[in-house]
Amino acid sequence: MHIKQYIPGILLLFCQGWVAAQQVELSFPSLPDRSAVIYYTKGHQLDSLLLVLDSKGKTTTHLPTGYKGFIQLSISGSGVVECIGGEPLLSIESDASHIEKDNVRFPDSNENNFFYRLLDEQSLNAGRRSWVQFGKQLYPQGTDVYKMLEQEEPSIEQQASAIAKQIADTDLYASRLMRLIAFTQEMYTALNHPEASAIQKIKDYLHQAMDWETLYTAGQFWGLIQEYYIHLFDLENPSLSLIEKEMRYAADLSSLFGQVQEPVRSSLLETTYSECEKIGWDAAKDSILSYILTNGIAIEARNGNLKRILSAYKTKPGAPAPEIKGLAGGLPQGISIVLFYESGCANCQTQLEELSRQYAYLHDSGIQVISIAADLDERVFNFHAQSFPWSDKLCDYKGFMGENFVNYAILATPMFYVIGKGIILGRYASLSDTKLLQQR
Repeated sequence: MHIKQYIPGILLLFCQGWVAAQQVELSFPSLPDRSAVIYYTKGHQLDSLLLVLDSKGKTTTHLPTGYKGFIQLSISGSGVVECIGGEPLLSIESDASHIEKDNVRFPDSNENNFFYRLLDEQSLNAGRRSWVQFGKQLYPQGTDVYKMLEQEEPSIEQQASAIAKQIADTDLYASRLMRLIAFTQEMYTALNHPEASAIQKIKDYLHQAMDWETLYTAGQFWGLIQEYYIHLFDLENPSLSLIEKEMRYAADLSSLFGQVQEPVRSSLLETTYSECEKIGWDAAKDSILSYILTNGIAIEARNGNLKRILSAYKTKPGAPAPEIKGLAGGLPQGISIVLFYESGCANCQTQLEELSRQYAYLHDSGIQVISIAADLDERVFNFHAQSFPWSDKLCDYKGFMGENFVNYAILATPMFYVIGKGIILGRYASLSDTKLLQQR
């Protein structure tokens, strides 16, 4: 099992920026005319602002209204630096030709100056602790060196307490972020030494003390904490069967959805679903979705991926079939085959030809055929569909983002659904898998 450690740097993906509001000023005189990107996160979603430094290495942009969280500045060919965004004015400066944490300044930024000062103090103190522990292993008890190392320990603990007090005494986003970093480190330690008391402590914190609003904009810590959490359930009790672990995890996570509010809740569902998929915990995934849907927990599906997650569960065999937009008279009461396809797709063409050959038999058997295309061009759709012998040929020219494709969780074509009396009987990748064809 591979567990990621914390490495500074957020996964570089491109999404669309939001409406400008909070000002960010960049000044990098050694980097004129360079392109730059500011990445910022909200839970599972990573957004970006694309920038170009002028001939003096300067530019100004804005973060979304009310946004406060971890951001990453990347300048083309010149490095990356992470910081906290969200103050009314955030200035980021450096005279270096390659930027990194130690040569970037944040004038008048309480958040970033506090954050990096405390991180440096923690790092120095952790280094002292490591050297003392190493020295005590190297020198025998009772020696002068061993005694000297022992005398250092109270000072180290006092410094750790002083740092913790500074973090506790302020409500800066930086202090809340540092508590999340410390919690992430505790989780990583528990993964390597999965003791029951440490795992229970982590569970209690997640349910009773987790600062979800801060975590929501904490960059990669959002995903790391949830990745580590699912693996804790995998490790904590080796005697449990896989299904027992999945059900314990599902029950634990399901209870969180009633505690967190939107939009955090939707992003939590999306990330949880993704983590379950990574390790093949399908039973946990289904159990969580069942809990959400049967308990009326509102989910704001703002993107196509989350809509498909919900649709995938709703379109399992035995579930009521979603309405098919554009189908005159609605779904028939008898058996119907619904084919989702895309013109020009080789596999789709093979299935369409077989469906056409079998259509007379299917029609005589009382089975209705419905085809739904992912085409974007009306001429392309009409050119191919005109030869189909069935009458229900649909296309809204929105591709895979069309309502029917989203409602039926279609990620690839061809895909067949068999529906009877409004109930989904099965989902298949090929026509022969439906077992409805004439046997030759």
